[in-house]
Amino acid sequence: METQRKGKFALKILSVSIVLLLLVGFVFQSYSTYVDSTSFDKCGEMIDVGGYSLYVEDIGTGKVTVIFDAGMGDDSSVWNKVVEEVSQFSRVITYDRAGLGWSEESPHDRDSKVIVAELHSVLKDKDISGPIILVGHSFGGVNMQRYALTYPEYIAALVLVDSAHEDQINKMPQTNYLQKYLFKFGMWAAPVGIPRLYLSNTNPEEKAKKSTTKHQYTSLDEAEYFPRSLSELNELTPNFGNLPLVVVARNKASSEIDNTKTRDLVWATLQEDIATRSTNSTIIFSGERQHSIHKRQPEIVVGAIQKLAEKL
Repeated sequence: METQRKGKFALKILSVSIVLLLLVGFVFQSYSTYVDSTSFDKCGEMIDVGGYSLYVEDIGTGKVTVIFDAGMGDDSSVWNKVVEEVSQFSRVITYDRAGLGWSEESPHDRDSKVIVAELHSVLKDKDISGPIILVGHSFGGVNMQRYALTYPEYIAALVLVDSAHEDQINKMPQTNYLQKYLFKFGMWAAPVGIPRLYLSNTNPEEKAKKSTTKHQYTSLDEAEYFPRSLSELNELTPNFGNLPLVVVARNKASSEIDNTKTRDLVWATLQEDIATRSTNSTIIFSGERQHSIHKRQPEIVVGAIQKLAEKL
């Protein structure tokens, strides 16, 4: 009887402790989000795309306009190192997709088809006609490919930085399920501030934008619709004719990779396949295994864009 009472008491203490921890986490997240929203200069503008607005930055001048789209779960600040250089010779447009960074949430599905339509609304609002160079990283590469296929009129060139490929789900080796779901748990726990504990402090603005519950939950939504986005691109049978295309890929060419390194080999093969989508293409391998080439080796991306811009 005594043991049973002690067990019930311990359970009550544990329950109260969990509730208090969650409450502290919620207050911490709410306060931190408010502080972050007032701590950074927002030099961009909010553009309405149909009842909700996207955060857009427009800097630099030049004959060519370069438009950037980030990878899944990323915001526009991941391009800062590249944009700083590219804006010296071109006009540059960066933006946060709906629900990410400083942008407002969208009531629509977060698939590539919708995202491209939202970006097109932004460019129409800003009356950007061309010539345009589209630059996309990872999932942003899927979006930029779709944009070039849907609205080809003013697109002068395409730069794909370690872009996602529509066959990657079927061909790439599966990731560790425990690691995958632990990462998702951290995102689900955004209302109590868990992502703030593991996101990098290297770029404070990037961390602030990514730490919001809105950003984390939108990232989960984009991941949920990712297979549909890939399927939609596949249905378009991507072919860019002779449009200048530069594929910037991580690591090395497939011919230089050991057959035992399956993940690296498959990824290189997929990147090489993307490069075949134009008769006027170039593929550049970074020599490093980092996916975020634009952050680790921005000079590669800047150089690719500059060479294209000089020819337009």
